[in-house]
Amino acid sequence: MVEKMKENYFSIIKFCCLTVMLAYVIVVSEKSLQEISLECFLLGLFLAVSTLYELLDKEKIGCLVVEIILAILIFILFGESSVGFYLIPVVVLDTVVYFKLPLVVGLMAFGGAFFNPPDLAVYMVFCIFISVIYFQNHVMIKRYQDKLEDYEQEEFKLKDSISDKDLMFKKKLEQNSLHYKNQILEERAGIYQALHDKLGHSINGSVYQLEASKVLIHNKPEESSRIIQAVIDTLRESMDEIRFILRKEKPERKKAALLQLQGLCQECREKYGIQATLLLEGEDKEIPDHIWEVILDNAIEAVSNALKYAECSRLAIELVVMNKIVRCSIFNNGTSCETIVEGMGIQGMKDRTRKVNGLIDIDGQNGFRINMIFPLTSVSERGPV
Repeated sequence: MVEKMKENYFSIIKFCCLTVMLAYVIVVSEKSLQEISLECFLLGLFLAVSTLYELLDKEKIGCLVVEIILAILIFILFGESSVGFYLIPVVVLDTVVYFKLPLVVGLMAFGGAFFNPPDLAVYMVFCIFISVIYFQNHVMIKRYQDKLEDYEQEEFKLKDSISDKDLMFKKKLEQNSLHYKNQILEERAGIYQALHDKLGHSINGSVYQLEASKVLIHNKPEESSRIIQAVIDTLRESMDEIRFILRKEKPERKKAALLQLQGLCQECREKYGIQATLLLEGEDKEIPDHIWEVILDNAIEAVSNALKYAECSRLAIELVVMNKIVRCSIFNNGTSCETIVEGMGIQGMKDRTRKVNGLIDIDGQNGFRINMIFPLTSVSERGPV
C-alpha cells in the first residue's frame, strides 16, 4: 500500500489541490448549493478526468482533450466566478508535459493574472504551488529516473561484459591447458618412438635366439648356452637403454607448470594489457609435483578473479624456494576490499592448500594479495598421495 502511494504521490497531490480548490469555490461562493450544483458537477468531472490523466499510461490525449473542453466550458458558463482561473495552470502544465514543450511555455500558467481574477493573491499562490509540484515531478524526478535507468542499463552492460570476458578467459585457459597437455602427449609419443626404434629390434632378435636355443638345448647344449648368454647380455644392454631413455625423455611436471604460468602471464599482457610478471627464486626442482599442481591451480583461480573483479593494471606471481618451504605470492594492484567475501574460488584455493599441509593468507588492503606457504616434504615423509 505504501509503495503504491509512493508511485502515485503526484496524482494524490494533484487530486488534493483540485479538491481544495473545489471546496474553496463552494465556501467563498455567495450562491446557494442549488445554484452552483452544475458548476460543482463540472468541477468534479474536471477533477476526475485530471486525476485519471495522471493514472493512465495510455489514452492520455483523450483525458487532456476533455480537460481543455471542461475548462473552457466552465470559464464561459461561470465567468463571474473565479473558479475558471484556477483551471488555467492545470490545463497549461498538463499540455506542456504531454507534448514535451519547453519549460518556458509553462509560464503561461500565470496567464490568468492578466484577466484580473477576483483574488489575485490566492491565484498567484496556487499557480506557484502547482508549478513547483509539476516541475518537481516531471523535471527533477524524471531526470533522476532517467539517470537511474541509464545506470541500470550500464550495470547490465558491465555484467554482460564481465560474463563475456569470463567466458573468453575460461576458453583461453582451456586452450592453454590443452596446449600443455598436447606437449606432454608429444613427449610421451617421443618416448614410445624411442623405445620402439632402439629396443624393438634387439628384443625381437633376443626372442629368435631364445627360440633357437630351445631347439639346440638337447643336441648342442654348449651352443645353446652361448646363445642364452648372448641374449642375457643383449637384454642387460636394453635395460640400460630403457633407463637412459626414461631419464632423458621423462616429461617433468614442474617444466609444464612453469610453461603454463608463463603462458598465463603472457596472456594477461597480450590480451588484457596487464603488466604480468613471473618471478622464481631458488631451485624449482626441489618442489614436488603435488605442490606444483596446487600452485598452478591456485594461480589460475587468482588470475581469473583478478581479471573479473580487480580492474588491475599490474599482476605478479612470485615463487621463492627455501630450505624446507616454498612461498608463493600472487598480487594485483586492483580494487581493494576491507571485507573479503569467500566464494567458491577462494574456498577452493584454501581447500587445495590445506590438503598438502600448506598455509594460505589473503589480504585485501592496497590491492589484493594471496600468500601461500608449502612444506617441502619427501614422499616417504608425507605418505602416499
